[in-house]
Amino acid sequence: MGFLESLEDLAACIAVAADIAPDAYPAWSDGFRAHFTATMLMWDEIRPQLRRDLEMAQRIDVGLQKMAAALEVGDPGSFQQAAHTLHELDVSRLR
Repeated sequence: MGFLESLEDLAACIAVAADIAPDAYPAWSDGFRAHFTATMLMWDEIRPQLRRDLEMAQRIDVGLQKMAAALEVGDPGSFQQAAHTLHELDVSRLR
C-alpha cells in the first residue's frame, strides 16, 4: 500500500472512531479495541515517513495517546472526543 493510500486509511479509521461510540460497534466487527489497535499500527507505519507536517504529527501523537488513555480507564466519551479532535486535523493531507 502506498503512502497516500495509508493516509486515507488512517483518516477513515479516525473518522469511524469519531462517529461510532465504542459500545455501538456492529456485532460483526472486531470491536473498537481492535479498531484502535489497527489505527495505532497504521500510524506507527506512517509516522516515520513524514518529512514536513511534523507539528501536526505531534498533535496526532497526543490525540492517539489521549484515546489510549481513555481506553485504558474505560472512558468512551473521552475516547470519542479525542477521535473527533483528530478527525478535524484532516490527517489525509499530511506529508
